[in-house]
Formats: sequence, structure tokens, C-alpha cells
Amino acid sequence: MEKFPHLKFIQKIKGTPRLFGGGKAHPISKKNKANRQGHSRVLSQKTTKIKGDWANAYFARKRKKLAKLDADIIPVFLKINPDLLNDVGFDLEKFSIEIISEENDYVIGASLDNLQTLEDKINGFITNVHGTAQIADFWEIIDGDRKEWKPQYILSEGLLSQWDNIKDDELYKVEVSIAFDKPLGKEPDRNKQGGQARWEKFMQKCLERDNLKIERENHFESFIDFYGEIISGYVDLEDSFACEVRISGVGFKDLVINYPFVFEVAEIEDVIGVDGSYGREPDSELEILAPDFDAPVIGVIDSGIMENHKYIAPAIEQGSSKSYINGDNSTADLVKGGGHGTKVAGAILYKDGISDLISPYQLPCFVRSIRVLDNDNKLVDAFPAELMQNIVKENFDCSVFNMSINSKGTFRKKHMSSWAATIDSLIHSDDIIFIISAGNISLPDIRAYLRSGVEYPDYLQKLYCGVSNPAQSNFALVVGSVNHAHFEDDVFKSLGEENDISAFSRIGTGIWGEIKPDVVEFGGGLIASKNGDNIVKGSKFTSPELIRSTLHGGGAICKDSFGTSFATPKVAHIVAQLQKIYPDENVNLLRAFVVQGARLPNGHFMNPSIESIRYFGYGIPSIDRVTKNTENRITFYNTGSLTVDDGHVYSLAIPEELRNQADEYDILIEVTLAYTSKVRRTRQKTKSYLATWLDWTNSKMDETYDDFKDYALKEADFRKNKYDKDARKALASFPWKIGDRTNHGIEGLSRNNSSVQKDWAILPSYQLPAEISFAVRAHKGWDKNPEEVPYALVISIEVLNANLPIYEKIRIENEIEISV
Repeated sequence: MEKFPHLKFIQKIKGTPRLFGGGKAHPISKKNKANRQGHSRVLSQKTTKIKGDWANAYFARKRKKLAKLDADIIPVFLKINPDLLNDVGFDLEKFSIEIISEENDYVIGASLDNLQTLEDKINGFITNVHGTAQIADFWEIIDGDRKEWKPQYILSEGLLSQWDNIKDDELYKVEVSIAFDKPLGKEPDRNKQGGQARWEKFMQKCLERDNLKIERENHFESFIDFYGEIISGYVDLEDSFACEVRISGVGFKDLVINYPFVFEVAEIEDVIGVDGSYGREPDSELEILAPDFDAPVIGVIDSGIMENHKYIAPAIEQGSSKSYINGDNSTADLVKGGGHGTKVAGAILYKDGISDLISPYQLPCFVRSIRVLDNDNKLVDAFPAELMQNIVKENFDCSVFNMSINSKGTFRKKHMSSWAATIDSLIHSDDIIFIISAGNISLPDIRAYLRSGVEYPDYLQKLYCGVSNPAQSNFALVVGSVNHAHFEDDVFKSLGEENDISAFSRIGTGIWGEIKPDVVEFGGGLIASKNGDNIVKGSKFTSPELIRSTLHGGGAICKDSFGTSFATPKVAHIVAQLQKIYPDENVNLLRAFVVQGARLPNGHFMNPSIESIRYFGYGIPSIDRVTKNTENRITFYNTGSLTVDDGHVYSLAIPEELRNQADEYDILIEVTLAYTSKVRRTRQKTKSYLATWLDWTNSKMDETYDDFKDYALKEADFRKNKYDKDARKALASFPWKIGDRTNHGIEGLSRNNSSVQKDWAILPSYQLPAEISFAVRAHKGWDKNPEEVPYALVISIEVLNANLPIYEKIRIENEIEISV
């Protein structure tokens, strides 16, 4: 039994969280209410013009030989009070408008009744007719030419740059996303009182939704068939569906400008692994033991695995591997230069290489070859989002997937991609975990930056060096790379020192300011010539030791491959070890423990900057910190679930002897919250992407548990409310390094934008309060019928730079027994 295990602490109380903000009318909306007639007149003029323009364009479609559309469904572009858009109770259905896409305070919509309902509401607003008050929040209806505004909101950055050069008679392959926002909510429990009736009503709603969705799909298919064809299956999410199409240039333009339900058209990206190598290192005589029969299975979504490799064969479940390449059933790793998936699988099994291991060595898990890359290490003729759904469905006994493949460039900046959103949806619905590489900056690009005078690491700040699709995924564990060694000789010098960001590693933040990558591992480094001719390459002195395929010759071990591809499986190795300790826990606990055990390298930990977080995420995870403690460190955890307007309060007592004024030690307090939720793609910020979002807050210095719970919960313990705002404001706050707002902690960064929210504070022991309390709170997202959101909370207390046993003292103080 582990001597210093993580301890499960007890949730103290549950209630309704006290949330702040909102409630005040926006000045612009107030001004519109004070000028009802003038505001209505302006809006009416706009709707009249839009209706006329659409009617003219509609009757010209047949003459121009364009696909058939509905005369009464009109694309609209609105500027709406952003406070209203953030209100889960608000929608545009009462105006017969379907929201197609949202960006800041702008909404692309589709009027389903030729703008009639909207016009009726505008007219009623003049005389204050009941149900028309929200017209004050319609700040503007844009009546400009759709050719001017629609492309910039619908197209990806890459296609927008090519828009003026689209030729009518050429064929284009693109990914198209169509809005269909009809959420169902949670299925009622038939066994509860009145449950059968509610369930029957729910099933009727499901049937109606299915029929409407089929109608929307048929509508879209009819439009596409007029100009081309759909070349993939559909990927369905809560509010949309997506597919890949082949379409003529004239159809491409019509789709973007006139099709009312489209919210994104993007290029089909090149998806790759990194190049192979021909390195050879001496073989090891290590005795290898197979994993335990109940060990986890890690699905390796990659180029295949050399399954009979002597270092990998004991971890292969015969007959379970599968190829997802059309017309090629082989699951072998046929990439020249030692393969790619084989190296990834080897890094899962042998985290730090094989040479220094003590014999015999038992493998930590099984690995399954899920082959998606061809012999050239590329994804060909596959829709990535659809591929993820098929892989998860057909490998239901895998709860962990390692995916060391990415698109070539940085992620698209508007909507969460269909690939990333599908991964998020699967993680939440199937309680699985994806561990994804951050992506690599290519060697030619690095050489080009250096030639242009942009030095390492400055070029990492460039726009095109952000994490690659799908590494912007909200719920996946995304892994970047750091150097594990420094090298210099007369000719070459490594780019960066030991523990510095690898010169090829793409950086964050994520799409809406999320902390990405989540963590980093040792994926190798690069060396550059010292004479100024900008030769950049890998080296055996800066590359990790990896297992390689011998199908094309060469040795079984190499030290000349590098990339975030090989940092990622090292985190998968840690997750596999965690799964063996916590086989029945929610995936959020695995994510939380990995991040909790991570630490920023060098001086970044004590004084983090926004660059620190963009480079390293939360840092390098230590397998020891992730899985266990020491005499000087103790970790508590709990898992639970929350619905909107729920909060859970936890508390930890600190022994008096640790707070003794006579002794002074630096005490580290680390807190990590991880959760998942349903998602929707048509929105463009974290808190509207998620159905429900969570955050954590804590007591202030010397704030008692009773005072904190009165602050945190509205009806804490059913006592009379004693929350004193002014008294609490006077108390000192913990010196959290990141902070829960962009103007706290690290300027421009908020931990609350991420689904893994870690922070840490360091303070002298004599400042520790007698008790530290924490609250996990659920906030409204987009879901009108919110389901429970699963979460994990992890809290650690550690003495830094001193040998002071605290584990037993704090455990006993909190009366927590160690389970045997």
C-alpha cells in the first residue's frame, strides 16, 4: 500500500451559490426604451429594406440558375445587447429567428417567417405591447449587402484570404457546418412520481426533433446536390451538424452568401504526424513482463504499431487493433524511418526510455493500434470529426486515447472546430480522456523565422505558432514539449536550455483564452548552427530515447526523433498509472491529478507570466506528485456533480503547530478543478460554448468557515443570512498566481476560462489560517434544461525547501482515515 496516498475529503455542505453581477439594464437599451418611436422607426426601415433586397435576389435565382431556397427564410445580421446573449433564458424564437452564429454582440440569424414576427414586435414596442420590451436590446439590424458581411463571419481565415479568387467553374473541397439548435435536455426518470408522463412527453419531443433535423439535412443536401456532392458522413452535435463537400465555385459563393443556416465554411486541413528517422541505438536485454490482466488499454490513434516488436508485443491484445484507412486493413506502422505510431506506443510503455530501467520491468498498460495515418504519415480521405465518433464507438473498452496527430497550421480562431468539438462532446458523454499533442512548428518555418532575424523563442509569439487543431479542445489534455537537455559544441548549440520550451512546440492560449497546452513533457529539442547560416536540426543529444519500428530496417531503439508527438504519450503513461489506482473514478479526476502534479519549470513557478502559461500550460507533471505524496506534502480530492445554481463547500483544518509564529516555512497551496459539460459550436466564447460552466472560489485569510459559507451559499446550512460584504472586503486574499479574473494575478489571463482550473499560492506558515474553505459553483450556460455537470476538486498543501513532516498532522486534524 502507498505510504502517503491522496485522501478523499468530505463535502461539507450543498446549496445555492451567491453569484454576483448582472441585473442592471444596459445604457444603450435604456436609451432605446426612452425613445421607443425613434428606435422602432429605424429598425422598421432596416427590415423593410432587407425584405425587399431578399425578394429581388430570390426571384433572380431561377434566371441565374442557382439552387432553390425558401422565399420566407431570410438571413439577418443583428447587433444585440451582449448581456442578453449571456442570459440562458434568452432566445430569438419568440421573434421567429433562429440563431445561426454568435460573435461578441453580433448575431447571424435566420428569420423563419419573412421577418413578420420581428416587424410585429417592433411595431408593438412603440405602444409598450406586452412581450415587446426586448426590442430595446436589438441595438441594430444591419441591412448591408450580404456579400460584404457574410464571408468575413462565415469563412475560415484561410478561405477568406482566397475568397476573391474563387472561380465559378472550379470544384472545391470544404468542410461545412450547419446550425440546428434544438436541445432536448435530460431524459426524465420514468421511475419517479409522474416520471412516465414526463418521459412520454420527452420522447415525443425527441421524435419531433428528429423529424426537424431530417428536414434540415434534406434541405441542405438538396442545396449541395445542385452544385456538387457531400463526400463524408454527418457529425452531429448539440446545436449543429457538419460534413465535407465537393462543390463548384458558384455553389461555394451561393452557400456562403445566401444559404441561411450555414455558420462556418472551412478548408479541409492537412493532418500529419512528424517525420521518421533511421537512428540506431544498442538494444537492451531488459526482461519485460506483460501488463496486469486488468491494466488499462490506451488507444493509439496514429500510423499503426509494429505489434510484434520485442519491446511492445507483450502489451498488444491480439485481434483488437483496427485500421480506419479506406481499402487498407493493415494495422502495422508502415511509415519509413522507424515509424510514428510505434514510437508513440513505445513512449507510453517506456516513459523515459528503456536504457536505464531495472530488470524485470512490467509494462503499465496495453496499447491498441488504431491506424488512421497512411504510409506517408498523413490522414487521407477522412473527415476527422466523423473518424473520432467511429473510433470511440468501436473501441468502447478504451477510456484513454493518445492522439499525436494534428493539422499542419494553427487552429481556426472563430468557432471551435468540428474535430475539437466532437472530441469535447465524446469526452463528456462517454467519460473518456483524449491526450493530444499541441502540434509542431516545421523546421522550414523555424529556419525562415531565424533568417528573418526573429530569434528563438521570440518567434513562438507569432500568430501562426499557436496550438494546432484539435489541440484547442476544451476537455482534452493537450501536451507541449520542453527540452530535456542542453547541448553545445564548436558548431552547434541547442535552441534553449534544459526545461525551456522546445523550439518546435506550438503554444497557447486556446481559442477563447483557455490555458493550452495543459501540460508539457520532454519531447526533445533542436540544435542550430552557431555561424549564422541557420542550419536547424534534431540531435541525438537533444532527442528522447524511443522505440522504433524495424520494418524498413534500422535498430529497435533510436535517439534522433523529436516532437510534441513524443511528449504526449509520456502523459498517457502517467494517466495509465493513475487509472490503475482510481479505476472507477470519473475522467475529470485523472485530468485534475495530472495538472495538480504539474509544475512550471525554472523560475516560472515562483513568478509566472502570461508567456509562462502560453509556453508550458501548468508545467511538467511529476508522476510522483500526480500519484502520491511525501511527509512534506498532502493531497485531498473529491468528485461530484452540480446542476445550475448549485454549489458545494469544502474545508480543510490546518494544525496549530504548522501555524506557529516561532517557525517560518514557505507553504504551497495548490487547487485544481476539472469538469466537462455539453457543448455547442455555434457560439464563440467559453461560457456560451458550454451548457454549464463551473468555477471555484475560496475563503479569505482568517475568514471562518461559517462566514465563508454565508458568503458562498445563499442559504448556508439554513441559518439566518449573515453575509457582511464590507467586512469580507476588508480581509486579505490569498496571493493566487493566476487569478480568477484577467486583472488579477497574471494580467490578461483568467483561470475561469478553462475547464481545468489550477492556481497556486505561496505564503509563510505563520500566515496560514486555522481553516481554509473552498466552494465549487455552477453557472448558467446555454442549456435551458441543464443536466448535472461532473467535476473533480484536488487540493494540496506542501512545505517548500524544508523537511517538515505535515502529512500525518493534517490528516489527523481533518479526521480522515486511510482506506486499506
